[in-house]
Amino acid sequence: MHVTGWSRGLEVTGGGSGVVSHAGLVLLRQLADRTGLTAGLSSALPSPLGGHDRGRVFSDLACAIADGARVISDFRVMGDQRELFGPVASVPTAWRALRETAAGGDRRRRKITAAVSKARRHAWAQGIARHGSLPPVRVADRRLEGVTCIRLDATVVTAHSDKELAEPNFKGYGHHPLIAACDNVAEPLAWMLRPGSAGSNTAADHLRLLGDAITALPPALRRKLMITCDGAGASHALVKELDRLAARHGYQVTYSVGWELGGREKAAIGMVPEPAWEAAVDGKGQVRERRADDACGNQRCAHRGCWIEEAHVAELTGLLREGPAGDQLKGWPATMRVFARRERPHPGAQLSLFEAAGGWRYCLWVTNLPAATRGWRGQGAYIDAAHRVHARVEDVILPPGSAQLSYDVALARHVTGSATDLRGCGARGW
Repeated sequence: MHVTGWSRGLEVTGGGSGVVSHAGLVLLRQLADRTGLTAGLSSALPSPLGGHDRGRVFSDLACAIADGARVISDFRVMGDQRELFGPVASVPTAWRALRETAAGGDRRRRKITAAVSKARRHAWAQGIARHGSLPPVRVADRRLEGVTCIRLDATVVTAHSDKELAEPNFKGYGHHPLIAACDNVAEPLAWMLRPGSAGSNTAADHLRLLGDAITALPPALRRKLMITCDGAGASHALVKELDRLAARHGYQVTYSVGWELGGREKAAIGMVPEPAWEAAVDGKGQVRERRADDACGNQRCAHRGCWIEEAHVAELTGLLREGPAGDQLKGWPATMRVFARRERPHPGAQLSLFEAAGGWRYCLWVTNLPAATRGWRGQGAYIDAAHRVHARVEDVILPPGSAQLSYDVALARHVTGSATDLRGCGARGW
């Protein structure tokens, strides 16, 4: 199959007649073809005799989703422009292709994953050749060079009818998929479509997803990793596996995982002396503070009493391991450090009795970043900032301009892997 045949002789001109809708899809489609994604999918997927090539169908689905498609029927925007894209599969054909692939089980999924990984390696190699490396990981006003960052997260997909695997969950009814994304280029590496009742911190699911995400990376980019997960997905098994990965010779793995605010942590927070709380920084690297209600009239003054710090960071490791109650972290990795952030709650925030008593809202996380780390990376404020930006994974989960991921798109992403998201395929931030 000549996957680039449709674009031969294609010209961009302002003197023609008619209007080309979603013209940017042309570039996305060419990107899929020239990175080898379309050809790889065609080799991985059997196509019916005389029917549409399944690799072309999946590649076009990827383009449609990257263009903002929220349901599979949005795929028709390409079919309506035959004079530009050539023959494009119909929406029913797209659904048949998805069902055929799902019926192929893990063996078919592995072939698709291999094709996607090969295309990713090619695309990223072009970007690295041009810029010298992957884009750095943004941490407040700093840039973390030479590190590949993987973020694990879950989302809830609402189903308005009795879809396959749809079940009641804590937000209503639907599905509860997991995603692993590369923060450097805002690109999904692996997906797992799960029933709505699946747990947020199911260790087996997170371990499988983590393994799939690392495998999806080009081998040269697996040596120095940063892996983050919020408190909802945290588990003893996950931290143990991250510690095992970090202990391998020749590899450097730094993790940052959310942590529960339990009784021992509350007791430790109560013993932290006030001077030990370090001011937290915002996304620009500035102290998170606001003007006091009784501040002077000079908005640019430097009076300490005119400014109120809004958030602070403190380490609890010593109090939990060597405090009056002894070592309360037995069974956890010796390299694990515990941090807490306190911040003034926003209006309407729901606080626990412990938080309401002090007027602070707390967030805890653990990391294996060595205490001897020098420079800005070892400062408490930036250790906090590195964990707080985990929220950027939400930008990868939701399609552009969408407030909710649909079942159709979630299914397509699950069946076809990260092939259905070209927004970061070597193009974003490079």
